[in-house]
Amino acid sequence: MNVRISIKNNGVKIPQELKNAADGDELIGLLFYNRGYKDPITVKQMLHEELYVPTDIWEFPQMRDAVHIIKQAIGNKEKIAIYGDYDVDGVTSTALLMQCLGFFTPSVMYHVPDRFTEGYGMNAGVIEGLKEKGVSLIITCDCGVSNVNEVTLAKDLGMNVVVTDHHSIPEVLPPADAILNPKLLKEGHKARNLSGCAMAYFLCRALLQSYGMEEKAQLFMDLVALSLIADVVSLNGENRYLLKNGLPMLFNTSRTGLKSLFNIIQQNSSIQSEEDVAFQIAPRINAAGRMDSARLPVDLLLIREAKAADELARRINSLNEERKRVQEQIIKEAVELVENYKKLKSIMVLYNEYWHHGIIGIAAGKVCETYRKPTIMLSLKEDGETIVGSGRSTDDVNIYEILKETSGKLLKFGGHSKAAGLSLKKEDIEAFTDEIEAAAERFNFADNNIEIKVDRELSFDDIDEIFYERLKKAGPYGEGFEAPLFITRNVSILNDRVTAKNHHIMVVSDIDDIRLTAVKWFGGSDSFKGKVCDIVYKVGLNSYKNNTSLQLTIEHIVETDGRIRKAFEGMIEDARDLEPREAAEIYENSIVFYEGAVDKCPIEGSRNRMQLKKADNLVFLSIPVNSNVFREAVYLVNPKRVILNFSILSDYSLKGFVLELFGILKRSTAAGEGLFELYDLALLLGVEEEIVIAALKYLRAAGKIDFIHEVDESTVTVWRKNFVPSPDITVCEKRLTNALLEKNAYQSFIKNLECNMFKEYLK
Repeated sequence: MNVRISIKNNGVKIPQELKNAADGDELIGLLFYNRGYKDPITVKQMLHEELYVPTDIWEFPQMRDAVHIIKQAIGNKEKIAIYGDYDVDGVTSTALLMQCLGFFTPSVMYHVPDRFTEGYGMNAGVIEGLKEKGVSLIITCDCGVSNVNEVTLAKDLGMNVVVTDHHSIPEVLPPADAILNPKLLKEGHKARNLSGCAMAYFLCRALLQSYGMEEKAQLFMDLVALSLIADVVSLNGENRYLLKNGLPMLFNTSRTGLKSLFNIIQQNSSIQSEEDVAFQIAPRINAAGRMDSARLPVDLLLIREAKAADELARRINSLNEERKRVQEQIIKEAVELVENYKKLKSIMVLYNEYWHHGIIGIAAGKVCETYRKPTIMLSLKEDGETIVGSGRSTDDVNIYEILKETSGKLLKFGGHSKAAGLSLKKEDIEAFTDEIEAAAERFNFADNNIEIKVDRELSFDDIDEIFYERLKKAGPYGEGFEAPLFITRNVSILNDRVTAKNHHIMVVSDIDDIRLTAVKWFGGSDSFKGKVCDIVYKVGLNSYKNNTSLQLTIEHIVETDGRIRKAFEGMIEDARDLEPREAAEIYENSIVFYEGAVDKCPIEGSRNRMQLKKADNLVFLSIPVNSNVFREAVYLVNPKRVILNFSILSDYSLKGFVLELFGILKRSTAAGEGLFELYDLALLLGVEEEIVIAALKYLRAAGKIDFIHEVDESTVTVWRKNFVPSPDITVCEKRLTNALLEKNAYQSFIKNLECNMFKEYLK
């Protein structure tokens, strides 16, 4: 793959008026300029929401009609049904309308479709069922604008219908009593790209205003913010204004159910940014609709009782874990198909009749991302005759257009340039595959060149907490206002710790030997250690137990010619004969490294590998878990002196180690169950995560605990038990014993290594 990197608007001087609009900050002015925002007034409004003139609720066509119909139904005590959708936008829309209408009537219910039996949009059978239940008004959200037949049926059955939707306007509109859709506003209107939930929010504002209660609309802003991020709408105009106002309410939500879900998520990570919402909250809500029912997250958003909320949040979290497990297996099988049969194709069509319908879209995205080729993944419906599928594509391939080219074999299809859905008859799959592969060859979609455009070239000296805060000020970032990308050239990759998931944890140094931590997710199994590269990255924060540090997230690495920088040029001093406190106090400006049980370390303020920063001296009270972590610590701190103390050692005897682990588990499972970050357990025990798993398996075989190793390999849920040991206890004990013997040998080797040999060891 050839990567070409260019700098946006390189050499262009940002107009002074734009810089002034960005509060005199040239960087912020540049970020807006690079994203096409060159009008100073617009930029000033985007930075300062108090200057923005929001859209008036009555600008939406048919808003007064919709409010009148709903108020009439409330006044007549009619039964009202909210008809939603199963994704985050549909779930938040449904919850928002339920909460709002609940202020005025108890006669309101909701329906969200089953992804597998009903599919997207309104369903004739459901509408007939609603009529039988006495519903006289249907309010749709995030659907309905294309459901001509279904709305016609509802009208024929004597029901009123108010459609709220945000999808593209079809040639023929349904015969609803009122249709609210931002796409009915004129081209270029600042509210034309609202999410479905945001459209429902405007309806609720109008309804509340008609009752003199508009201030209550603020209660819905957390839901609006969640939908805007999850539905990947353009973050400009009204959407940006709503998101900037809604994000603080989402991060500090008063919803009992969301609080419960946040508590689960924040045991392992933090929720501080739009990215955290997109990658932590949205997938869990979507997982319920993919794996079970979207009623679960709707109920979670509406629930008030804390205990029930905790239970519901745990169930949704478990469904997300199951989704990840299924997804991982599907991706594994898909990659095998690609490697064996499809690697040379310009478009990859992959079929397995047993793949989960709700997961293949995500899986197709991952495979497309891995191979940088458009990917279509197909599975068989329960009827045994219909194949359904999802396609994902790269920026330079319009998958919707290529499907149009072969639509003769399809029952139906839809989507846009980068994502599409389709269905076809089982007997047509081979002909369809041949046809679309031939079409891809004709269009010559295969391209091994990538062009990456970055905002600016930086040295690491430019990057500090103030720089990060300036970037945050220009946000929020998302679709249509992408997060900034930067390039630094001739970077030495001093250390690269590759995880089991092929994530790369790096220490990187620029030409001035300023060092930072960096991560590259899913970077392959080969290490970049010892290479000199140009790197393209985003600047972010790494948070660990209330400690935050700057971290680069690398998007692209391009190897260059250059000489790797020396990773460590300081001195190494032997203090193995001193007590911990004596060793820690030899020099000022010292960082004390310690990983192990907290109660064994007498030094307040000691740091583990996640908490290191630049210092003149680095004191090792404990022995790092392996050579990679040892190098990582030394290279990142880059001290003048490394002081070897090693006075606090881990107990790697089978009995001592198991007792230590069981004590940790016992303290945290007093209520019977505990969720643990695998990483934390490894730090407390001074071992790799694989050995923690081996020890948990031993305790389970011994009848002391049961546990689930979560599929993302970052958490374990542990239950204390007391049952008969299993037959495989001998095997589990042997595996754990062998692993601990290796750890003990390593610890003994480092403890007794001659001081003058450590520089060689660190290489």
